Amino acid sequence: MFRLESFLRTNANLLSRKYYWIAKITLNFEDNYLTILMKVHFKGTRGSIPTAPTAKTIREKVVATLLAARGKDLRSETQIRDFVKEKLPFQHGHTYGGNTPCLNIETGSDEYLIFDGGSGIRPLGKEIIEDGNSGKTFHIFFSHFHYDHVQGIPFFAPAFIPGNKVIFHGGHDTLEQTLRDQMKTPFFPIPFETFAADISFEVHKPGDLINICDVQISLLEQNHPGVSYGYRVDQGEKSFVYSTDAEHTSPAHGKEYPFIEFIKETNLLIFDAPYTHSQSIGNREHWGHSSNIMGVELAARGEVGTLAIFHHDPAFSDKEMDDFLAHTKKFLDRSKLAVRETRPGIPGAPSPRSHPSEVIVAYDGLVFEV
Repeated sequence: MFRLESFLRTNANLLSRKYYWIAKITLNFEDNYLTILMKVHFKGTRGSIPTAPTAKTIREKVVATLLAARGKDLRSETQIRDFVKEKLPFQHGHTYGGNTPCLNIETGSDEYLIFDGGSGIRPLGKEIIEDGNSGKTFHIFFSHFHYDHVQGIPFFAPAFIPGNKVIFHGGHDTLEQTLRDQMKTPFFPIPFETFAADISFEVHKPGDLINICDVQISLLEQNHPGVSYGYRVDQGEKSFVYSTDAEHTSPAHGKEYPFIEFIKETNLLIFDAPYTHSQSIGNREHWGHSSNIMGVELAARGEVGTLAIFHHDPAFSDKEMDDFLAHTKKFLDRSKLAVRETRPGIPGAPSPRSHPSEVIVAYDGLVFEV
């Protein structure tokens, strides 16, 4: 197995993004085939409304860091940076972030594949224009049009640059009207027509197979106020599912549940789970979202590789997110044990091997290699 990534990192300044896709290629000379490593870049993972750390939160992180550093030999800046990056708990040395939903997918294509236009698309746009201004194509897919999924579109810098091409995709017939209307008075001061890029719209329906950016994309209608759409992205034997803003109620426990087939054996399931189980069946029932417990159960039935918790409660602190992850992992471990001890050999029962190999909480800046 021969990897080109180290060479390309060393010579990155000599290569334009046009050739950057090579960095995702692994050459296997024994089997004589090419494998492109698809990567999911999480640019926004919060739900409902963007959040920012308060002064109190930052002070507490600084205090926790200083306490953890007591007695350590940290004389150089390198030692200090390594300590902060490698030794501190996530809640002290990092943050889950506060941008609303946006994913950027690396597929090997020189065109951009983006899911949702929450506030996370603003810093993504800034990164893109720093790499050159024009002549780029962007495919932006929307799960639905609640404000936390479209509020970043007026701030997506590449859309203001002549020569760029932006294709908006979605499952709603109102795709074009909704995106134009959100930039009208009294909601926004600059009209949609200010965009200087070549703008177009494509509406898709469940059952469609969309072949772009060297991948195949399909969609599934989901239970959410106003309807949302989940997306499955397949590239060869690799795949991931982006399923945000979906509430899985009693039909989810039946044998014939379309979502299970949709996520079947996917490498990564990005799952909407801002709630605990008690919240999802209590005062937040019918709000259009699901729980971490439901995520584990559906991922097990779908034989998913990795479960990524997504669309976080904006009220959750980094510590609360850490606790939420620990609780989810504990449920996963208990679920595996319960199946192993009480349901061996029952046809159709999930086995310990069919449970997700891992569960993670997505955060702004996370890069997941599919």
